[in-house]
Amino acid sequence: MTAAVAELSLLPPGPLDEWLPARIESILAAATARVVLIDAAGAPPDAALSAACLRSLLLFELPVVFAFEGALAGGLAEIALAADIRVCSESASLRGPLASSARACTLADEGTALALFLGREALSADALLAAGLVSSLVPAGQSLAEGRRVAATIASRGPIATRLGKEAIWRGLPQPIDQALRFETDLTLLLQTTKDRAEGVRAFLEKRAPIFTGE
Repeated sequence: MTAAVAELSLLPPGPLDEWLPARIESILAAATARVVLIDAAGAPPDAALSAACLRSLLLFELPVVFAFEGALAGGLAEIALAADIRVCSESASLRGPLASSARACTLADEGTALALFLGREALSADALLAAGLVSSLVPAGQSLAEGRRVAATIASRGPIATRLGKEAIWRGLPQPIDQALRFETDLTLLLQTTKDRAEGVRAFLEKRAPIFTGE
């Protein structure tokens, strides 16, 4: 992994609420990462998560990839759904109850979101993939490797465009379509002023891989 991918293990040095928000802030403060990869291996299955901690994840400006094996429930399920991309193994499952069904409703159909909110039964890996709650399903033991592959691909892209693309999606979803399109246009115009945009054009014309600097 390069410095452009910040790996964050949920193997806890203590309760998640005591260290996770600070770790997230330190990743931003370091200003080297372009994407965060969260590895859920070893995390306690009954981990609790406060609303403030969940909010820090939901509002995090960098793309977040979440890789997991086995069963997730409660607070860990909340963290998974707060991520932007989820990859899991064939042995994985996810169960509520969730503190809020809002994120699940955004990501999946109403019935699936309700099942997660109520926590009455675990969703299998196949069900998670069918509902669109995970983007990749891999053999057991390979979720972290797949997460690293996905994170490396994201990190190779223009970091400003990636961040603004995430913002356009999550802020645009709850808006009326005309407002969402106007917001997307505003962000696109902002991107036209960046050095990375000019580098992307040069690299295309010169038939080479672009070197993005985040400027």
